[in-house]
Amino acid sequence: MRKIETPLGSFEIQDAPVIKTKKGDLKLPALTTILVPIELVQANNYNPNHVDDSNMKLLELSILQNGFAFPVVTVWDPDLEKFIIVDGFHRYQIMKDYIKATHLPIVVLEHDISKRLAATVQFNRARGVHQVDLMGELVRSLFEQGQDDEAIAKQLGMDIEEVFRLKQITGIAELFKNQIYSRAWEMQEIEEGKI
Repeated sequence: MRKIETPLGSFEIQDAPVIKTKKGDLKLPALTTILVPIELVQANNYNPNHVDDSNMKLLELSILQNGFAFPVVTVWDPDLEKFIIVDGFHRYQIMKDYIKATHLPIVVLEHDISKRLAATVQFNRARGVHQVDLMGELVRSLFEQGQDDEAIAKQLGMDIEEVFRLKQITGIAELFKNQIYSRAWEMQEIEEGKI
């Protein structure tokens, strides 16, 4: 167990439990989450990750609907007397600036600066991206469960046009039934060779 003294009190950090795996012992710092005053947490100065406004709104909605399920990963900086974020800046930002929380659940790793930099990149890049066909199937599933386009867009943090594009990818005409289309296009037959 470690004890961290801060200007706002001391915090005890339990040693991370370990499980045995085929690739060796694996630490479980997620099981050592502590709750700290949010003013003791600070962004790092090297994270290149950016989240656009629509995804920030989706992250806020997720936290409000699902709770704060993933603690912010930090390290303690004794010189700054702050917990510096390694991963979870946007969750921190939502809690601090949007939801106005006074406390934040964090995990505290024991990393030097080079390990912190590597961990930030690993966390960011390991998340991957949503595959379009899988998102299309998710839209299809929500539609088949009775959700309309606006509800799907709100829940998934998309605009209506993106929902339409994903519905096209699934290739089901049923998804477009009852849609209102613009009269901006008119279909005309063109004789072959006269384009």
